[in-house]
Amino acid sequence: MTTPGAGSTEDPDWKSLPLDDLTLTRKEGFAAFAEALDPQRPPDMTMAALQALSPEAKDEHDRARRAYLANLRPIKTAQADALVGDLADILEAGLDQPYWEAKGMAAVDAFPGLGKTTVGLSFAKRVHNDMIRQQGRFTAGGHERWPVIRVGMMGDTKVKDFNWAMLEYFAHAGRSSGTANSFLAQALDCAVACESRLLLVDDLQFLKFRSKNGAELANQFKTIANEFPVMILFIGYNLREKGLYEDPQLGRRITPLRLAPFTIENEAARRQWRSFLLTLEQRLVLARKYPGMLADDLSDHLYARCSGHIGSLMTLIKRACLRAVRTGEERLTLDLMTQVKLDQAADEQRARWEEMLASGKKTSKPKRTRRQRGGRSDSADPDGTATG
Repeated sequence: MTTPGAGSTEDPDWKSLPLDDLTLTRKEGFAAFAEALDPQRPPDMTMAALQALSPEAKDEHDRARRAYLANLRPIKTAQADALVGDLADILEAGLDQPYWEAKGMAAVDAFPGLGKTTVGLSFAKRVHNDMIRQQGRFTAGGHERWPVIRVGMMGDTKVKDFNWAMLEYFAHAGRSSGTANSFLAQALDCAVACESRLLLVDDLQFLKFRSKNGAELANQFKTIANEFPVMILFIGYNLREKGLYEDPQLGRRITPLRLAPFTIENEAARRQWRSFLLTLEQRLVLARKYPGMLADDLSDHLYARCSGHIGSLMTLIKRACLRAVRTGEERLTLDLMTQVKLDQAADEQRARWEEMLASGKKTSKPKRTRRQRGGRSDSADPDGTATG
């Protein structure tokens, strides 16, 4: 908590720090993440323009493309939009309720690689920016406004550890020593003074709710929901199996939410998959890319490689783009894609999906695109020349 000084309402001290020197476990780091501008897209170049660059200019352009790839902003999917809508309902329902009433809790339970943390952070980012914009960077009491608190779980987290992590987020001076109860009381003071409204708890799967520590922390969550002015958002996987809902009060208070993978089971799902690939290929900065490069020519291959898991897909695309830049290919082809290694879980399912897609038992392409010439859109050929 800080009383504002001259000019600090417009230029907080943390604004001058490099983003890489900050962390989401501290309030300044989260704010820097939430308020960061979208990464600047490097200029699109033709092969001729790329080849005309000096070696130094080419290196600079390639480094810019690498940085841009590493920081691609999330692509809005129907699944993510639905989840964010549910989260907004739960948050807004509690913003104006009396302080003595228990606040809402939600748990996003999804398998690794589906983007649940990305969506959770995106929602938290929106909460931070909306409240700063609407209510100002400082509260009426003169304290910094910190709408979001984020805590990442670790193995065998105890109540005192969790309360300390909340104080660590605020960089509170009292975090150096104290009891679990004193840490909680000081964290409550921070949350109230700084008008926090969302507590994001990531990696909840590390908590074993059937253990002594897990049961104690479950009770702590109920206390926070009762006393703190925040909605609690849990993120993890296999939370039901871990015992999260076995406590009757938590079972009644927590709204379980899911984030589904892309599927290709029907036309609507295949159209959604194609729309995502079209959006993704527009984001890529490759000299020889063309419309339909992903959505037409690589659609089945990409689905076989990631089986609808967006985390695996984005990793594959980023690595493939870097290889395309490094080798001078400057486009994504089937031959190049097969050279790119991916995670173990994706590789384990790859052969099964390749067999089904090759046999025609499954397809990732909507009927309309399958009727086009060889599955390719009529807009361009691989060299970027308009056709049709």
